[in-house]
Formats: sequence, structure tokens, C-alpha cells
Amino acid sequence: MVNKLLLLIAFISIASYSAAQDDPGPGTVTVFSEDGAKFTLYVNGERKNPSPDTRVVANMSEVPFSFRIVFEDNKIPEITKRGIRQGKHCLYPIVVGKKGHTLKVGGCTTEAPTDVASTTTTTTTTTTTTSKPDQLSATYKDGVITINDGRALKVTKAKANGMTYPRIMFTALQGAKVSLKYDNGNENYEAESPFNYEVKDFQNNNAYVTVTVDEGGAAKTWHIKLQNANGYDLKIEDQ
Repeated sequence: MVNKLLLLIAFISIASYSAAQDDPGPGTVTVFSEDGAKFTLYVNGERKNPSPDTRVVANMSEVPFSFRIVFEDNKIPEITKRGIRQGKHCLYPIVVGKKGHTLKVGGCTTEAPTDVASTTTTTTTTTTTTSKPDQLSATYKDGVITINDGRALKVTKAKANGMTYPRIMFTALQGAKVSLKYDNGNENYEAESPFNYEVKDFQNNNAYVTVTVDEGGAAKTWHIKLQNANGYDLKIEDQ
């Protein structure tokens, strides 16, 4: 009986020691989207950033976690993931593959992120950081081009002079290299902003045109598709 009791005490001590070794203590988790998609992060049910961002760093003491990621673009399904924090400061990249956006487990380190800016509450410490994306991209909705580094351009349609074909008037981002290419491939144009380009082919009066903007190399080049309108000039301006 005594031997069984001693064995039980030894087993509990070993289990407790092992559990203590597996607990990395207070640390951080860094979740970031590789494609620049903005999101809101929830850890164990608690919101960690006040507004959607491409990268969120959250201080936490919990070892088991439950992630919920809600994207600003509601066309991207939200992500839920459960797991165990296996180090003090851990990375979790959001990658895009054949199945869409998924959360992966990255590496862990004992060194805290150097760009952590924390705000302390009575229960937890949360962190939000903003970083420039590695690759610029853009989306268009309701007359606004939104670039994934937070900038926005205004797109408006103005009644054209009846004696001319519609024009594309690009005055934003002065000095950037801009190219225009219509889907049918019969009309291309390249110039430095600002410029006024008059459509040459009447077939392109209501056609889709891809606008490519080079702000300084491949990583700073983005694309957007817009539709020309018969009888209207298309104006792209700084917002």
C-alpha cells in the first residue's frame, strides 16, 4: 500500500514538472496575412485589434488558444483554429493556397518582437502593429481604389465633350509610371502621371481596361480593372 502511494506521488510530481516545462510563460503571438488582406483577430474569444489590419501582435499568457480571424473583405471566409502555444513568442502566417486563406503555425523564439506597442487592460495586454506590405495590391469598390498599404484614390465619371472619345484622366500619384491595356488587346498606352488619354478605338467606349501603376519597382507595382463609359471621362485622383 505504501509503495503504491509513493508511486502515485512520484507520478503526480513528474506530470506537474512536465506540464510546467511545457508552459512557456507570458509571451506574444503574431498573426499576419502574406497577401495583405486586413483582418480582426480574436484570441480565446477576445478581440485583439480595434480595426482590421494586416498584422496583429497580441501579448498573452495562455498556452492553449483558440484563434478566430474575421477578414475585412467579407468574401473571404473567417478562420478558426485551436492549438497550443509551443514557445514564448510565436508566429502564425495567413497564407493563400488552393483552399483559400488558411492559418499556418510558424516558428517560435525567446526574443520578443521589436515593434510591439502594448496597451494594458485589467485582464489582458493587447498589441496592434501596422507594417508595410511586401507587395502592393489594390481593390476597387464604389468609386474608390483602395491600396493595401492604406491609401485610397477617387474614381469619378464626368460627362465628356461630345466632340471627343472618352478620356482617362490620371492625376493621382504624380511621377508614377502608369500603363493602360484594354481586354481586347487592341489599345495600349503608357505614360507618367499626370496625363489625359483619349480612347482611340470606338469599340473601347464601354470596355474594361487594366490600369497598372508602377511606383518604384515590382514590389511597388499594383493593378486594377476599371470600365470605360461611353460619353464619360474617367478621372482617377488623389482622395
